[in-house]
Amino acid sequence: MIIKKNHIAVLFTIVLWLAVGCSRQDNFPKVIKVGLSHGKSHSFTLALEKFASELEEKTNGKYKVKIYHSSQLGGEKEMQEMLTIGSLEMTVTGLLNTYEPLFSLFEMPFLYRDRHHAYQINNGPIVHDVAKSLNENGISLVGFYENGFRNITNSVKAINNPEDVEGLKIRTPENPAQIETIRALHGIPTPMSFSELYTALLQGVIDGQENPLQNIWYGRFYEAQKYLAVTQHIYNAAYVVVSNRFWDELDEEDQHIFKICMNASIQWQLKYMENLDRELEAKMKDKGVKFTYPDRVLFEKASYPAYQRLYEQLGPKAKLIVEKIKANED
Repeated sequence: MIIKKNHIAVLFTIVLWLAVGCSRQDNFPKVIKVGLSHGKSHSFTLALEKFASELEEKTNGKYKVKIYHSSQLGGEKEMQEMLTIGSLEMTVTGLLNTYEPLFSLFEMPFLYRDRHHAYQINNGPIVHDVAKSLNENGISLVGFYENGFRNITNSVKAINNPEDVEGLKIRTPENPAQIETIRALHGIPTPMSFSELYTALLQGVIDGQENPLQNIWYGRFYEAQKYLAVTQHIYNAAYVVVSNRFWDELDEEDQHIFKICMNASIQWQLKYMENLDRELEAKMKDKGVKFTYPDRVLFEKASYPAYQRLYEQLGPKAKLIVEKIKANED
């Protein structure tokens, strides 16, 4: 009888061990889905691959990151909405103004003195304070990647002065900062999803667009755009955001590891971007794109009305935030 009891105890232990093992196998690896609108070779995708590798290694395979690039899951707005309902864990977006209008301010024309100034602001308390309100929509800001300085391309004529933009139908993101900047230059802003842009350029629905060089190159916009003006009118960051439903499921240790891996990918991407513009400019010149280098001072002065329009739309807090950014000395 004692032997039988021992056998039963051993059998119970084995069954329990198998049940726990199967349960763990069912739960792990936990798949983290990341959606973005840019292509496979874009720096955002490459940075997310670095993040995925780091996270999978540091958690011993507990998490597996699956990246859906090239708008496989929809446009930026659709992916943001997926985060709010918890059907997507992460995305990279430049449209946080959809949920917090004050985010438009971080893309005002000629706002930053240089790249270092832009890094300090986008990784500092001013942006993170504004980002607190995102929690009301079920999402949280966990980092930013550099998209670069935006430049204007078109298929009509070379742009040397602000007056050359007048009358051109220019695609912009659905962001008041870009819309009002093109309007201040007397162009015709045409908001449109990034995923629709290439086709619109080929079909001549619009005359041009404005984007950082990496978006112009990897989006192959140069195939339909003969002229590129290096205006660098807006510094463009893209924000990495997570669904709170996903984030709240992580324990404190996993959240800490997640942040370490995300920061490593951010530092890699910022370093990668330092030399990319020069490389892409040379490649596009080889493709026959005609570059011009307009006077920054003239464009800065011409785009000033965009500030007044944003202040009117967003209220007195907007002006205070811009003043803090411009006064930042760190």
